[in-house]
Amino acid sequence: MQARFEYEDATRLYRKKVTESDRLFRLAPLRPSAALSHCDDETWYLCDDGGRLIARVNRGGVLLF
Repeated sequence: MQARFEYEDATRLYRKKVTESDRLFRLAPLRPSAALSHCDDETWYLCDDGGRLIARVNRGGVLLF
């Protein structure tokens, strides 16, 4: 049985992707809002505090917006 893909797993993958992508400036990634982010099956849609979509995350990878 496969474990459920949780919000914490999604944010960890998101932060890893953003920090690996920004080797020059090392800016801190936008912090997703737990209240506004949502999950559809095994995909998390991470939103910022304003409700804007910042990333789509699943076990296969991260798509930044």
